[in-house]
Amino acid sequence: MLDVTSASVDQYGGRLDISCTNTTEVFTLAKVNNHWWFCTPDGHVFISMDVTFNFNSSPICAYTSTPPPACPSTGNPNLYPIYATKYAATGDSTGTGTNWAWQTLKRATSWGFNASGLETSSGSIYPWATCFGCVWPGGTQPIPIPTIISTHPTIDASVNRYGYLTEPIKDGMNTAPPAWTSAQGIGNDLYDIFDAKESTQLNSDFSNLSNTVQQKIVHNNAWILGYVSDDTDWFAGIASGPDFVNQGTGSNLGWLAVITSPVQTFIQSTRFLNESFLYSDHVYHTKADATNPASCVLAVNPCSLRDYLWQKYSGSISALNTAWGSNYTTFDSSGTQVTGESVGTGNGSTTTFTHTLAHTPVSPFTIAISVAGTTTIGDQPWFRYSGTANTGKLLSPTASYVTASTIHYSTGEISLTFARAPANGAAITINYIYAGWMAGGTGLMDESGSGSWVGTNSYCLEGADPNYPTYFACTGVGVQSHPAPNANANFGADIDNWIAHYMAKYCKNFHDVLRGLGSNILYFGIDSLGGYGGPAYSKLLEGEAPYVDAIDTTLYWFTPTTSFSAPAMSPEFPSAYQYLTRYAGDKPLLDFVSIPAQSASSESLNPAQGIFLEQPTQSQRGLMRYNTINYLLTTPGFNGDTQFVEFNQWAWQDFQAENWGLVSLSDNAYDGVEDVTGSVACDATYVVDMGAMCGGEAANYGDVITQIRAANLLWLLQP
Repeated sequence: MLDVTSASVDQYGGRLDISCTNTTEVFTLAKVNNHWWFCTPDGHVFISMDVTFNFNSSPICAYTSTPPPACPSTGNPNLYPIYATKYAATGDSTGTGTNWAWQTLKRATSWGFNASGLETSSGSIYPWATCFGCVWPGGTQPIPIPTIISTHPTIDASVNRYGYLTEPIKDGMNTAPPAWTSAQGIGNDLYDIFDAKESTQLNSDFSNLSNTVQQKIVHNNAWILGYVSDDTDWFAGIASGPDFVNQGTGSNLGWLAVITSPVQTFIQSTRFLNESFLYSDHVYHTKADATNPASCVLAVNPCSLRDYLWQKYSGSISALNTAWGSNYTTFDSSGTQVTGESVGTGNGSTTTFTHTLAHTPVSPFTIAISVAGTTTIGDQPWFRYSGTANTGKLLSPTASYVTASTIHYSTGEISLTFARAPANGAAITINYIYAGWMAGGTGLMDESGSGSWVGTNSYCLEGADPNYPTYFACTGVGVQSHPAPNANANFGADIDNWIAHYMAKYCKNFHDVLRGLGSNILYFGIDSLGGYGGPAYSKLLEGEAPYVDAIDTTLYWFTPTTSFSAPAMSPEFPSAYQYLTRYAGDKPLLDFVSIPAQSASSESLNPAQGIFLEQPTQSQRGLMRYNTINYLLTTPGFNGDTQFVEFNQWAWQDFQAENWGLVSLSDNAYDGVEDVTGSVACDATYVVDMGAMCGGEAANYGDVITQIRAANLLWLLQP
C-alpha cells in the first residue's frame, strides 16, 4: 500500500509506482489489475479528483428572486468587495481573477484536488493560461493541473449563436402536442441532432482559430484529460431513467419523438436565449428523415426514428401495424403540401387581409407566409399559448411586424394584420400542409399521441428491467412513482430501443468531427448522463458506449427518494451501480457528484431545491462524498472491474441559490475555522492581502473539508 505522505507523482500528477502504456502525447485510458485508470502522457496511472472552479465577479446570494435576498453573511447581496479585498494585488493590472486563480489552486491542491472539472468558468485556472502585468511568476499559471474541457455546441446550434449555420437546428419539444405536458416530466429540448447542420456546427466550432480552448482540443494539448459536450440540463429525456425511482425521472425521449410534429416552420421562443426563428428547412430530421437505409446499427449507422422503424419492419407498414396493433397507411405522412396559395396583394395602404384556405384541416406548425417572395410569418397553435382549441397565432421573428393575426386550423380562416401595409404589388402567399399531423393524418409521421398503442405514459413504455425490478419508477404506487406503462408492448420495445440510436447519433457527430480534425483528446460524451444521483437509462448508456472513451455519469452513495439513516448506504445504491456498469459495458466512468447541506451554509436563507437529499451538516455532506468514492474505487462492477476514473466536486463556490460549494459566498472555506460568525485569520496556505480577514458568516457552518481531503486521497491507496 502506498504511503500517501511520501507519494511521488509525475508532472501531471500520475503515480510513479504504477506504470501504464502510453505511446501518445496526451492522456489515455488503461486497465491495470482490473482497475481502469487515466494514463498520463508520462505513462503513469492517474485518477481525477477534480472540482469545478466557478469564479463569480459579482457573487450574490440568489438569482431566483428580484431583488435577491440579503446574504446571510453580510446583509448585502453583492459580495464582490470581499473578493477584491482578498485577491487584488498591488501592481497587478489584470484585476482579481488571475490572483484568485493562483491562490484558489493553492487551496484546492492542499485539499487533495488534482484536476479542474467540467464547466470551470475561469480561464485563469487552465494550465496553459498566461497573463501580462499579473502577479504570476513568469506570467504563466504557477500551478498547472490537468483539466476537463466542456463546451455547448449543440445548444449553441439551436440559436445559431456564432453564425456558422444557414439557420438553427430545431427543437422537437417546441412542437410537442397536447398529449404531452411539462407536468409529465422534464421537458427541456429535443435537439434535431439528425440534421446535417449539427455536424456543420461542430466542424465550424472546433475549426474556429479564435477559440483558444477548443484549439487546445484540436491540437492535442497534453494537459487536457478529456472533452465533455453540452449539458444534460438542456436535453429532454436524458436524465435518470425509469428503472430506479427518482425525483428527476425524465420523459421518455423516444415517446416524445414519436408524438412531436415531423414539420416545423417557426419557433416563437427558444428556451436558450429566448429567440424567434423561421426555418427554410421544415423537416424535423430526428423523427422524419427518410433515407431507407440498408441497415441501422448503433456502432455504424444510427438511424432517425422513421428510418429505424422502416428498417426494422423491412419497409412494410402492415408488418408494423400487426406488431403494434396500429392502423397507419405509410411510414411517412399522409398530409398534402400546398405551396404558394394566394392570400392577397399589397396596395401600400391595406394592413388587414382575410382569406379562407382552399384545403383543410391544416396541420399546426406547417404554415409559412411570404410577402414579396420572402417568408416572414409562421404559426403557433393554441396548445402553445393556452388559446382556444383549433386556433393559432400568426407571428413573425421581426418585432411589431404583425399584430392580432390568427388561423383557424379546422375552417382554414385566416386574419392577417400587418403593422405596416405591404408594398403595392407585393404578393402575400401561404404554404401549409393539410390532412397531416394533428389534422387527421394516417401516416406514422402523423402520430401525435392519439393512437391507443402509444399509451399515455411519457415516463415508461415498458415494464421493469427483469434484471433490476425492485426500484422501478412506474408502478403507480409511492410518492415519487409514475403510472404503470400502458403502451403496446411491441411499440414500447421498439421505441425504447431507438433511444439508443438518438444517443449514438449525438455522440457519433462529436466523435467523427473530433477525430476528423486530428484530435486524439479523450471524448466523454454528454455532460453527466443521468441525474440526481441515479443511473441513466440503459438505452442511453448503450447508445453512448460505441463512440466515447469514457462515460460521464452521476451516481451517489444515496438517491433522493429513499428514507434511510445517513450515513448508511441507500438500499438501491449497489443495484444502481451494477446496472450502470452492466449497460455502460467495461468502459471507464466519470462521476459528477453534487451533495448540498443547505441549512448549514451561506445559502441557508434560500429554500433547498428539493430534488437532492440535503445533508444536515457539512461534515455529513463530506462523509457522503467519502463513502461514494470509497465504494466505487473498491467494489467491482458488473464486469468485474472497478471503472471510475474521475470524481467531480460540484462546485467550488456556492451559487444558484444552493450549497454546491466548498467555500461560502464570502469565500470562507467550509472547514470549521473560516466559516464562522467571528472575524478570524484566513488559512495561511494561500496568500491574501495583509488586511483581509475571514469569517463573518451568519452562523458557524461546520467542516466538510476534512472529509473532502480524505476522499481525495483514496485513489492513492488503490493497488
